[in-house]
Amino acid sequence: MAIDTPSGVQLRIRGKVQGVGFRPFVWQLAQQLRLHGDVCNDGDGVVVRLLEEPSQFIAALYQDCPPLARIDSVEHASLIWERAPTDFTIRQSAGGSMNTQIVPDAATCPACLAEMNTPGERRYRYPFINCTHCGPRFTIIRAMPYDRPFTVMAAFPLCPECDSEYRDPYDRRFHAQPVACPSCGPHLEWRSQHERAEKEAALQAAVAQLNAGGSIAVQGLGGFHLACDARNDNAVAMLRARKHRPAKPLAVMLPTAQTLPRAARSLQPTRAAPIGRGDKQYE
Repeated sequence: MAIDTPSGVQLRIRGKVQGVGFRPFVWQLAQQLRLHGDVCNDGDGVVVRLLEEPSQFIAALYQDCPPLARIDSVEHASLIWERAPTDFTIRQSAGGSMNTQIVPDAATCPACLAEMNTPGERRYRYPFINCTHCGPRFTIIRAMPYDRPFTVMAAFPLCPECDSEYRDPYDRRFHAQPVACPSCGPHLEWRSQHERAEKEAALQAAVAQLNAGGSIAVQGLGGFHLACDARNDNAVAMLRARKHRPAKPLAVMLPTAQTLPRAARSLQPTRAAPIGRGDKQYE
């Protein structure tokens, strides 16, 4: 098809296609195939407009779909361009009623974990690290389509470095809506009856409280978790009394998969990182 031909095709893609790095994926795929057009989110999913014939593009969509995404359907419609596009772009999202699926939060990916634990990295020990492959989705959305202005992250304007990552098509944070860093994003805060602290000092205050046999309320993305040191029988008994849970199992958080009981190590990790159940064991 000649570049100056104004006819084309519009693809309506439905499924789990927002908040999963789908638009950056589409952009990169279009560059590889040398296609012209654009992509955007709307209330029904993702809309791709192409100047060229889309069969190779659609096949690659299914074959190389991002790990958090799921394509349920791709609908075709003819399109007449007012002006033939000369490149492929991510255009501003279109509003509308919310008919698309909201993707759940995803556990921190290996790349972000490595970055968070590497001294000298910009996000070293930054607890709110994320990218297009991991981090909060469902719990930060206020409205659809899934774009930063419609999430709680709208209150945190991007610093120049995060903005550069957000706009870089070859960065894993390209169009990652929750992107943040210690300079521009949220941070830890500790509050008690007599003390307040922020950032690393907040974390150390929580650690001290746990080590002293106390319990703390950890405000996460979707609510509060009551926590204590699982190795301290008195602390666990106090937490059970406060929760009115004398016998029901409590979730136990461990630092790595290697510290799990042997019987649980065969469980395959998933991006949802759910709580697993197993028989009580003493090793």
